[in-house]
Amino acid sequence: MPLYLLHGDSQSTDAHGIRERLDVLLKGIPREGNLNFTTYDLADSGTSFMDIVSSALTIPFLGGKRVVVAKNAKVIEKSFRKPEPDPETEAEEDIEENIPKSQESLLRAVEQLKSLTDNALLILVEEDGHLDGRTSFYRALKDAGCDIESFKQMWFDPASGNIRDAVDFIQHEASVLGIRPDHKVAQAFAYRVGPNRSNIVNELKKLAAYVGPGNSPSIEDVEAVVTECYEAGIFSMVDYLGQGNTAMALKELDDLMDRGAAAPYILTMIVRQIRLIALVREVLPRPEFSGLDWKEQPKAIGSELGEHPFVITKVLKQERKFKPFRYSQITELFMETDVHIKRGTMPSKPPGKLALEMLITKLASGHSGSTRYEN
Repeated sequence: MPLYLLHGDSQSTDAHGIRERLDVLLKGIPREGNLNFTTYDLADSGTSFMDIVSSALTIPFLGGKRVVVAKNAKVIEKSFRKPEPDPETEAEEDIEENIPKSQESLLRAVEQLKSLTDNALLILVEEDGHLDGRTSFYRALKDAGCDIESFKQMWFDPASGNIRDAVDFIQHEASVLGIRPDHKVAQAFAYRVGPNRSNIVNELKKLAAYVGPGNSPSIEDVEAVVTECYEAGIFSMVDYLGQGNTAMALKELDDLMDRGAAAPYILTMIVRQIRLIALVREVLPRPEFSGLDWKEQPKAIGSELGEHPFVITKVLKQERKFKPFRYSQITELFMETDVHIKRGTMPSKPPGKLALEMLITKLASGHSGSTRYEN
Protein backbone atom coordinates (compact mmCIF):
# COMPACT_ATOMS: atom_id res chain seq x y z
CA MET A 1 0.00 0.00 0.00
CA PRO A 2 1.68 3.29 -1.10
CA LEU A 3 -0.54 5.63 0.97
CA TYR A 4 -0.82 5.75 4.78
CA LEU A 5 -2.33 7.98 7.46
CA LEU A 6 -0.97 7.49 10.99
CA HIS A 7 -2.92 9.45 13.59
CA GLY A 8 -4.21 9.30 17.13
CA ASP A 9 -7.38 7.98 18.66
CA SER A 10 -10.44 10.15 19.33
CA GLN A 11 -9.82 9.96 23.10
CA SER A 12 -6.04 9.78 23.40
CA THR A 13 -2.97 9.60 21.21
CA ASP A 14 0.09 7.38 21.42
CA ALA A 15 2.76 9.50 19.73
CA HIS A 16 5.41 6.95 20.66
CA GLY A 17 3.45 4.18 18.93
CA ILE A 18 3.01 6.35 15.85
CA ARG A 19 6.76 6.97 15.63
CA GLU A 20 7.45 3.25 16.06
CA ARG A 21 5.04 2.42 13.23
CA LEU A 22 6.63 5.09 11.03
CA ASP A 23 10.04 3.52 11.62
CA VAL A 24 8.65 0.13 10.57
CA LEU A 25 7.22 1.57 7.35
CA LEU A 26 10.54 3.27 6.58
CA LYS A 27 12.70 0.29 7.53
CA GLY A 28 15.49 -0.26 5.00
CA ILE A 29 14.91 3.11 3.32
CA PRO A 30 17.94 5.42 3.61
CA ARG A 31 17.07 8.95 4.70
CA GLU A 32 20.36 10.85 4.75
CA GLY A 33 21.60 11.71 1.28
CA ASN A 34 18.58 10.08 -0.38
CA LEU A 35 17.26 12.41 -3.09
CA ASN A 36 14.08 10.33 -3.24
CA PHE A 37 13.25 10.87 0.45
CA THR A 38 11.51 14.09 1.53
CA THR A 39 9.95 15.16 4.83
CA TYR A 40 7.41 17.98 4.97
CA ASP A 41 5.83 19.78 7.91
CA LEU A 42 2.37 21.03 7.02
CA ALA A 43 2.50 23.42 9.97
CA ASP A 44 5.26 25.37 8.20
CA SER A 45 4.05 28.34 6.20
CA GLY A 46 4.49 27.89 2.49
CA THR A 47 4.02 24.11 2.61
CA SER A 48 0.85 23.05 0.81
CA PHE A 49 -0.81 19.67 0.45
CA MET A 50 -0.64 20.04 -3.33
CA ASP A 51 3.17 20.30 -3.07
CA ILE A 52 3.23 17.06 -1.11
CA VAL A 53 1.05 15.24 -3.63
CA SER A 54 3.18 16.51 -6.51
CA SER A 55 6.33 15.35 -4.72
CA ALA A 56 4.87 11.88 -4.11
CA LEU A 57 3.87 11.56 -7.77
CA THR A 58 7.32 12.59 -9.03
CA ILE A 59 9.21 9.83 -10.84
CA PRO A 60 12.02 8.53 -8.55
CA PHE A 61 15.46 9.93 -9.33
CA LEU A 62 17.65 7.18 -10.85
CA GLY A 63 15.05 4.57 -9.99
CA GLY A 64 14.26 3.25 -6.54
CA LYS A 65 11.26 4.40 -4.47
CA ARG A 66 9.92 7.92 -4.02
CA VAL A 67 9.18 8.41 -0.28
CA VAL A 68 7.36 11.40 1.21
CA VAL A 69 6.51 11.89 4.90
CA ALA A 70 4.13 14.75 5.73
CA LYS A 71 3.81 15.65 9.43
CA ASN A 72 1.02 17.63 11.17
CA ALA A 73 -1.63 16.29 8.80
CA LYS A 74 -4.42 17.83 10.89
CA VAL A 75 -3.51 21.22 9.45
CA ILE A 76 -5.15 20.14 6.17
CA GLU A 77 -8.30 18.97 7.92
CA LYS A 78 -8.87 22.34 9.58
CA SER A 79 -9.77 23.96 6.27
CA PHE A 80 -12.58 21.41 5.89
CA ARG A 81 -14.18 21.84 9.29
CA LYS A 82 -17.23 23.97 9.87
CA PRO A 83 -18.17 25.27 13.35
CA GLU A 84 -19.75 22.62 15.56
CA PRO A 85 -23.57 22.62 15.22
CA ASP A 86 -25.75 24.20 17.88
CA PRO A 87 -27.34 21.17 19.57
CA GLU A 88 -30.54 23.14 20.24
CA THR A 89 -31.11 24.17 16.63
CA GLU A 90 -29.26 21.69 14.42
CA ALA A 91 -29.23 17.94 14.12
CA GLU A 92 -25.94 16.06 14.48
CA GLU A 93 -24.94 15.35 10.88
CA ASP A 94 -21.77 15.28 8.83
CA ILE A 95 -19.58 18.30 9.43
CA GLU A 96 -19.92 19.25 5.75
CA GLU A 97 -22.84 19.26 3.35
CA ASN A 98 -21.50 21.28 0.44
CA ILE A 99 -17.82 21.59 -0.38
CA PRO A 100 -16.74 25.23 -1.04
CA LYS A 101 -14.90 25.82 -4.29
CA SER A 102 -11.79 26.81 -2.30
CA GLN A 103 -11.54 23.19 -1.09
CA GLU A 104 -12.11 21.53 -4.45
CA SER A 105 -8.42 21.75 -5.39
CA LEU A 106 -7.46 19.86 -2.22
CA LEU A 107 -9.94 17.11 -2.98
CA ARG A 108 -8.69 16.90 -6.56
CA ALA A 109 -5.18 16.51 -5.16
CA VAL A 110 -6.37 13.59 -3.01
CA GLU A 111 -8.01 12.11 -6.09
CA GLN A 112 -4.62 12.11 -7.82
CA LEU A 113 -3.23 9.86 -5.09
CA LYS A 114 -5.18 6.97 -6.60
CA SER A 115 -2.50 6.87 -9.27
CA LEU A 116 0.35 6.24 -6.79
CA THR A 117 2.34 3.17 -7.81
CA ASP A 118 4.47 0.75 -5.82
CA ASN A 119 7.45 2.99 -6.65
CA ALA A 120 6.03 5.65 -4.31
CA LEU A 121 5.23 5.85 -0.60
CA LEU A 122 3.34 8.76 0.98
CA ILE A 123 2.83 8.74 4.75
CA LEU A 124 0.67 11.39 6.43
CA VAL A 125 1.37 11.71 10.17
CA GLU A 126 -0.49 13.41 13.02
CA GLU A 127 1.06 12.81 16.46
CA ASP A 128 -0.99 15.31 18.46
CA GLY A 129 -4.53 14.18 17.73
CA HIS A 130 -6.80 12.45 15.27
CA LEU A 131 -8.39 13.40 11.98
CA ASP A 132 -12.18 13.54 12.01
CA GLY A 133 -13.74 10.75 9.97
CA ARG A 134 -16.72 12.97 9.06
CA THR A 135 -14.77 15.46 6.95
CA SER A 136 -14.73 15.19 3.17
CA PHE A 137 -10.91 15.19 3.30
CA TYR A 138 -10.86 12.05 5.48
CA ARG A 139 -13.48 10.36 3.31
CA ALA A 140 -11.52 11.24 0.18
CA LEU A 141 -8.40 9.64 1.66
CA LYS A 142 -10.32 6.43 2.32
CA ASP A 143 -11.72 6.50 -1.21
CA ALA A 144 -8.16 6.86 -2.53
CA GLY A 145 -7.24 3.58 -0.82
CA CYS A 146 -5.37 5.14 2.11
CA ASP A 147 -4.39 2.69 4.85
CA ILE A 148 -5.56 4.58 7.96
CA GLU A 149 -4.13 3.51 11.33
CA SER A 150 -5.06 5.07 14.68
CA PHE A 151 -2.95 4.77 17.81
CA LYS A 152 -4.61 4.96 21.22
CA GLN A 153 -2.61 5.68 24.32
CA MET A 154 -1.86 2.74 26.60
CA TRP A 155 -4.14 2.50 29.65
CA PHE A 156 -3.34 0.71 32.90
CA ASP A 157 -6.38 -1.22 34.05
CA PRO A 158 -5.87 -3.64 36.96
CA ALA A 159 -9.54 -4.68 36.79
CA SER A 160 -9.13 -6.12 33.30
CA GLY A 161 -5.50 -7.15 33.57
CA ASN A 162 -4.09 -4.56 31.18
CA ILE A 163 -1.43 -3.59 33.71
CA ARG A 164 0.49 -6.63 32.49
CA ASP A 165 0.88 -5.02 29.05
CA ALA A 166 2.20 -1.86 30.68
CA VAL A 167 4.67 -3.78 32.83
CA ASP A 168 5.87 -5.78 29.82
CA PHE A 169 6.40 -2.58 27.85
CA ILE A 170 8.28 -0.90 30.70
CA GLN A 171 10.51 -3.91 31.34
CA HIS A 172 11.31 -4.26 27.63
CA GLU A 173 12.21 -0.57 27.24
CA ALA A 174 14.23 -0.71 30.46
CA SER A 175 16.23 -3.69 29.18
CA VAL A 176 17.13 -1.71 26.07
CA LEU A 177 18.56 0.93 28.41
CA GLY A 178 20.50 -1.69 30.38
CA ILE A 179 18.49 -1.82 33.61
CA ARG A 180 16.30 -4.62 35.02
CA PRO A 181 13.28 -3.51 37.08
CA ASP A 182 11.33 -6.43 38.56
CA HIS A 183 7.54 -6.73 38.24
CA LYS A 184 6.70 -4.71 41.38
CA VAL A 185 9.08 -1.89 40.46
CA ALA A 186 7.75 -1.76 36.90
CA GLN A 187 4.20 -1.64 38.25
CA ALA A 188 5.05 1.20 40.64
CA PHE A 189 6.76 3.01 37.76
CA ALA A 190 3.64 2.61 35.58
CA TYR A 191 1.29 4.14 38.15
CA ARG A 192 3.71 6.99 38.85
CA VAL A 193 4.34 7.98 35.22
CA GLY A 194 0.92 7.30 33.72
CA PRO A 195 -0.14 5.94 30.32
CA ASN A 196 1.86 8.22 28.00
CA ARG A 197 4.48 6.00 26.32
CA SER A 198 6.72 8.93 25.40
CA ASN A 199 6.81 9.94 29.08
CA ILE A 200 7.53 6.33 30.04
CA VAL A 201 10.57 6.19 27.76
CA ASN A 202 11.87 9.58 28.91
CA GLU A 203 11.47 8.74 32.60
CA LEU A 204 13.14 5.36 32.08
CA LYS A 205 16.17 7.17 30.65
CA LYS A 206 16.36 9.25 33.85
CA LEU A 207 16.04 6.13 35.98
CA ALA A 208 18.73 4.32 33.98
CA ALA A 209 21.12 7.24 34.38
CA TYR A 210 20.41 7.29 38.14
CA VAL A 211 20.95 3.59 38.92
CA GLY A 212 23.55 2.85 36.24
CA PRO A 213 23.64 0.12 33.58
CA GLY A 214 23.32 -3.48 34.69
CA ASN A 215 21.53 -2.60 37.93
CA SER A 216 17.99 -3.30 39.14
CA PRO A 217 16.19 -0.14 40.35
CA SER A 218 14.10 -0.24 43.51
CA ILE A 219 10.76 1.40 44.24
CA GLU A 220 12.71 3.95 46.30
CA ASP A 221 14.80 4.77 43.20
CA VAL A 222 11.60 5.29 41.19
CA GLU A 223 10.19 7.65 43.83
CA ALA A 224 13.50 9.52 44.02
CA VAL A 225 13.95 10.42 40.34
CA VAL A 226 10.80 9.67 38.35
CA THR A 227 8.43 12.58 37.88
CA GLU A 228 4.86 11.80 38.87
CA CYS A 229 2.35 12.61 36.14
CA TYR A 230 -0.08 15.44 36.84
CA GLU A 231 -3.04 13.05 36.68
CA ALA A 232 -1.57 10.89 39.46
CA GLY A 233 -1.11 14.01 41.60
CA ILE A 234 -4.73 15.05 41.03
CA PHE A 235 -5.95 11.57 42.00
CA SER A 236 -3.92 11.77 45.23
CA MET A 237 -5.24 15.26 45.97
CA VAL A 238 -8.87 14.15 45.55
CA ASP A 239 -8.16 11.14 47.80
CA TYR A 240 -7.01 13.52 50.52
CA LEU A 241 -10.05 15.77 49.95
CA GLY A 242 -12.32 12.78 50.56
CA GLN A 243 -10.42 11.93 53.73
CA GLY A 244 -10.68 15.52 54.93
CA ASN A 245 -6.88 15.74 55.05
CA THR A 246 -6.38 19.41 54.21
CA ALA A 247 -2.63 19.45 54.90
CA MET A 248 -1.82 16.61 52.50
CA ALA A 249 -4.19 17.95 49.82
CA LEU A 250 -2.40 21.31 49.99
CA LYS A 251 0.95 19.52 49.84
CA GLU A 252 -0.14 17.82 46.60
CA LEU A 253 -1.16 21.23 45.24
CA ASP A 254 2.28 22.64 46.07
CA ASP A 255 3.96 19.73 44.33
CA LEU A 256 1.81 20.05 41.20
CA MET A 257 2.43 23.79 40.87
CA ASP A 258 6.15 23.40 41.59
CA ARG A 259 6.29 21.01 38.64
CA GLY A 260 4.59 23.54 36.38
CA ALA A 261 0.91 22.57 36.43
CA ALA A 262 -1.16 25.70 35.78
CA ALA A 263 -4.05 26.71 38.04
CA PRO A 264 -6.76 26.44 35.31
CA TYR A 265 -5.62 22.89 34.50
CA ILE A 266 -5.65 21.83 38.17
CA LEU A 267 -9.13 23.30 38.67
CA THR A 268 -10.40 21.53 35.54
CA MET A 269 -9.06 18.19 36.75
CA ILE A 270 -10.50 18.63 40.27
CA VAL A 271 -13.89 19.49 38.76
CA ARG A 272 -13.69 16.44 36.51
CA GLN A 273 -12.94 14.07 39.39
CA ILE A 274 -15.65 15.45 41.68
CA ARG A 275 -18.12 15.33 38.79
CA LEU A 276 -17.21 11.68 38.12
CA ILE A 277 -17.74 10.88 41.80
CA ALA A 278 -21.18 12.51 41.61
CA LEU A 279 -22.07 10.60 38.43
CA VAL A 280 -20.91 7.29 39.87
CA ARG A 281 -22.99 7.91 43.00
CA GLU A 282 -25.99 8.61 40.80
CA VAL A 283 -25.80 5.35 38.81
CA LEU A 284 -24.37 3.03 41.48
CA PRO A 285 -27.73 2.28 43.22
CA ARG A 286 -29.31 1.13 39.95
CA PRO A 287 -29.93 -2.67 39.97
CA GLU A 288 -27.89 -3.30 36.83
CA PHE A 289 -24.80 -1.92 38.63
CA SER A 290 -25.33 -2.54 42.35
CA GLY A 291 -25.61 -6.31 41.84
CA LEU A 292 -22.26 -6.62 40.06
CA ASP A 293 -19.04 -7.71 41.76
CA TRP A 294 -16.02 -5.40 42.06
CA LYS A 295 -14.45 -6.74 38.86
CA GLU A 296 -17.49 -6.13 36.67
CA GLN A 297 -18.70 -2.81 38.11
CA PRO A 298 -15.94 -0.61 36.59
CA LYS A 299 -16.56 -2.01 33.10
CA ALA A 300 -20.34 -1.61 33.27
CA ILE A 301 -20.31 1.86 34.82
CA GLY A 302 -17.49 2.96 32.51
CA SER A 303 -19.58 1.91 29.52
CA GLU A 304 -22.57 3.84 30.88
CA LEU A 305 -20.56 7.03 31.52
CA GLY A 306 -18.21 6.79 28.55
CA GLU A 307 -15.11 6.42 30.73
CA HIS A 308 -12.36 3.81 30.79
CA PRO A 309 -12.78 1.10 33.48
CA PHE A 310 -9.40 2.08 34.98
CA VAL A 311 -10.73 5.58 35.68
CA ILE A 312 -13.95 4.24 37.19
CA THR A 313 -11.99 1.80 39.38
CA LYS A 314 -10.20 4.73 41.02
CA VAL A 315 -13.38 6.83 41.22
CA LEU A 316 -15.20 4.00 43.03
CA LYS A 317 -12.44 3.95 45.64
CA GLN A 318 -12.63 7.74 46.00
CA GLU A 319 -16.43 7.74 46.20
CA ARG A 320 -16.33 5.64 49.37
CA LYS A 321 -14.13 8.23 51.07
CA PHE A 322 -16.41 11.23 50.41
CA LYS A 323 -19.27 12.25 52.65
CA PRO A 324 -22.63 12.84 50.89
CA PHE A 325 -22.64 16.15 49.01
CA ARG A 326 -24.79 18.20 46.68
CA TYR A 327 -22.91 18.67 43.41
CA SER A 328 -24.89 21.87 42.69
CA GLN A 329 -23.44 23.52 45.82
CA ILE A 330 -19.90 22.47 44.99
CA THR A 331 -20.38 23.70 41.41
CA GLU A 332 -21.00 27.20 42.76
CA LEU A 333 -17.70 26.97 44.63
CA PHE A 334 -15.95 25.81 41.44
CA MET A 335 -17.41 28.76 39.49
CA GLU A 336 -16.31 31.17 42.19
CA THR A 337 -12.76 29.76 42.09
CA ASP A 338 -12.71 29.95 38.28
CA VAL A 339 -13.62 33.65 38.44
CA HIS A 340 -10.85 34.34 40.97
CA ILE A 341 -8.28 32.56 38.78
CA LYS A 342 -9.32 34.27 35.54
CA ARG A 343 -9.65 37.77 37.05
CA GLY A 344 -6.67 37.50 39.36
CA THR A 345 -8.73 38.72 42.32
CA MET A 346 -6.66 36.58 44.70
CA PRO A 347 -3.08 37.56 43.78
CA SER A 348 -0.48 34.88 44.50
CA LYS A 349 2.60 33.19 43.13
CA PRO A 350 2.15 31.09 41.09
CA PRO A 351 -1.03 32.77 39.78
CA GLY A 352 -4.19 31.13 41.02
CA LYS A 353 -2.54 29.25 43.88
CA LEU A 354 -4.36 31.13 46.67
CA ALA A 355 -7.73 30.59 44.98
CA LEU A 356 -7.02 26.85 44.72
CA GLU A 357 -5.85 26.71 48.35
CA MET A 358 -9.16 28.26 49.44
CA LEU A 359 -11.07 25.76 47.29
CA ILE A 360 -9.16 22.77 48.68
CA THR A 361 -9.56 23.95 52.27
CA LYS A 362 -13.35 24.27 51.87
CA LEU A 363 -13.71 20.93 50.06
CA ALA A 364 -11.55 19.05 52.56
CA SER A 365 -13.38 20.54 55.54
CA GLY A 366 -16.78 19.66 54.04
CA HIS A 367 -17.89 23.25 53.55
CA SER A 368 -19.00 25.20 50.51
CA GLY A 369 -18.71 28.75 51.74
CA SER A 370 -20.61 28.76 55.03
CA THR A 371 -22.99 25.93 54.01
CA ARG A 372 -22.21 22.30 54.72
CA TYR A 373 -22.75 20.21 51.57
CA GLU A 374 -24.30 17.12 53.11
CA ASN A 375 -27.62 15.87 51.79
